[in-house]
Amino acid sequence: MGKSGIVYLALVPSVAPETGVITEVATIIGKEPYGTRLLLAGKVPKIVAHYEGKQTAESVAQRLRNLGLVPILCTESELCRSSEDFIPHTVEVGQGCVLFYDRGGQKREMKSREAFLIIKGRKETYVPKEKTEVTRKFSLGRTALMGGIPMWRTEKKQVKESSAVTKYFARLYTRKSSEPAVEIIHNQADYSFLKGEMASSSLANFNIVVTKLQQAFPKAIFDDNLMRASIKQAHGPSGAEDTEINCKLLYLQYLAVKP
Repeated sequence: MGKSGIVYLALVPSVAPETGVITEVATIIGKEPYGTRLLLAGKVPKIVAHYEGKQTAESVAQRLRNLGLVPILCTESELCRSSEDFIPHTVEVGQGCVLFYDRGGQKREMKSREAFLIIKGRKETYVPKEKTEVTRKFSLGRTALMGGIPMWRTEKKQVKESSAVTKYFARLYTRKSSEPAVEIIHNQADYSFLKGEMASSSLANFNIVVTKLQQAFPKAIFDDNLMRASIKQAHGPSGAEDTEINCKLLYLQYLAVKP
């Protein structure tokens, strides 16, 4: 079956579920109670299972609803879909709206009433690089030629390694789409519009902008759970980035609990 036919089931975290509920959930999704307890914990919905077909997935979801849980259904194609992000270079906070401009001068306007959700988070990527490693080794042959005087040789070799790069982001959503309308990346913005409020680091400026967005969109839900340690989706689609899945599931969670 193709990606469009596979449906993933996630569960909105539950606060201190009873042991009996955990046991029933474990039976429904075919997992051990201990692992099920971990899947229900935390601040971000976690994928617990996947099914070939919407009908089967919906049947399982209904059984979970009957237990008082909030299931989320999402097709694999939706989870793996690449976002066509609008990444602002500068921002202008107006009366009842915010204007976002990218590097090419393209403008996107978001009115105060349109904003549904702001997700603030961080994403770590690993950039491959090579470095030259120099080592000194004892040379038995040269030592023998020099009459027992210890001799050493220098060896150089290229070593591949990776370094972590942390990216902080703020994604703004409307109710119309699970794709972000705007994504601000902390080191890709020009913060000169902050004028006298401008700080000395891009991260500090980013935090100031996020606060301004919260003020400009007072009715929007704000979620910064992805600023914490990376949340792995052990049962998600292979090859899909955890950050992308987590953002999509958070959006679907709030859409479900705040219709």
